[in-house]
Amino acid sequence: MNITVYIESKRSAKKRVPAEIRERWNNRIIQRSLHLMGFAGAVQYLADYGRGIAAPKIINLAICAESEGYPEMALGFWNKAFELETGEKTPHTNSATASNHTTIIPTTEKTLSLVEDLPPHLQPGRIVTMQPIDASSDRSYYIDSPDYWGQPKRDGNRVVVIATKEQVYYQSRSTRIKEQPSIEINQALLAAATEIGSFVLDGELYYRSVTGSEHRTGSQAATVNIAAGAGTTAPTPVYAIFKGLWLSGRDLTTLTEVERIAAGEEIGKCLQTDFFEVVPTARTREEKAKLASQQQLEAREGEVWVRKDCIYIGGKDTRSMAIVRTKYCVELDLVITGLTAKNDPGRPFSAIIVAQEMEGKLVPMGLVGTGFTQQDMVEIARRHAGNPGGVKITVRSQGLTENGKLWHGRYVGFCEDN
Repeated sequence: MNITVYIESKRSAKKRVPAEIRERWNNRIIQRSLHLMGFAGAVQYLADYGRGIAAPKIINLAICAESEGYPEMALGFWNKAFELETGEKTPHTNSATASNHTTIIPTTEKTLSLVEDLPPHLQPGRIVTMQPIDASSDRSYYIDSPDYWGQPKRDGNRVVVIATKEQVYYQSRSTRIKEQPSIEINQALLAAATEIGSFVLDGELYYRSVTGSEHRTGSQAATVNIAAGAGTTAPTPVYAIFKGLWLSGRDLTTLTEVERIAAGEEIGKCLQTDFFEVVPTARTREEKAKLASQQQLEAREGEVWVRKDCIYIGGKDTRSMAIVRTKYCVELDLVITGLTAKNDPGRPFSAIIVAQEMEGKLVPMGLVGTGFTQQDMVEIARRHAGNPGGVKITVRSQGLTENGKLWHGRYVGFCEDN
């Protein structure tokens, strides 16, 4: 097999670039301008980060480079993947010779921009969201520090909105394009984009019940409505705005959090309906202390603290501690390993048996017996039956027991990648 046939066969088998690869592209390649070095950039990347790297990941890097419009760099990755899988050396070993052979890499992933004015890293399906990591210090540190601003942690699913006057795109944290959450939200975003131009928002979608409680799914909010005697009232989808990533023709990801939050607040002024919320930002010490007190009083998840001078770095950046979270509960993504026998004939099961992936092994975490509706239970049972050991759910608990099991674990929802 020659390399041209190899590339074509591998490229045709790939459906999409994983979010983790997009994260590496933004955080390692773009940040160091390796993409501008062509073939040599791929060589340098592999020298720095490629110890023990497997061919499938290198193939994803090659396809990512192609989709971003850098075929010479892609060729460097393709060559390495070809050598690993076939044991054969390719004739193109440096950037000078590689430039003579880039015509063998016509891209098959859609390279044309969906939104003409936006740069590649802000196109729908390519945005790697900035993810908070668990705080290494007590929340009092972030309250006292003038470097951090705080926002309440919302109980929903991360959604990036890319709005133009012609169309609105909704992208999940895993970079998948989602359906519009409601006609009202979509129409409001179209109207705002017509008024102020195209924009990109980073935020969270949740569903509000008649009691004001927040939920990740409409069915969970509907259950609360029924219990409150308002079963005919539909839950309200709400898009909570954290910040803006693009506004007035400016890429805000390279600027500071101060400017991104200000952009989100500016866009929010054009979206003053019951379906939108500009998440409040605590800037002063007094505001941050009040935020933490209110979150705990209302039994909320916790707070998110962001360095006000940071740039937007996709994924989880453990080095800069640019964005961290303090929580009042533990939230884990766990694998369903089984369902306990039902005691009630009207229920598909009694409780969910869960485990946590640790170093390639599944460690039992106990049972989850609350938090799900009847409709949730039917869907949980259906997915588990169709993919035993392959379904992940998010579970919230008040901590772990001495034996490392969940303490009062509560079902929150399916993980986004299920």
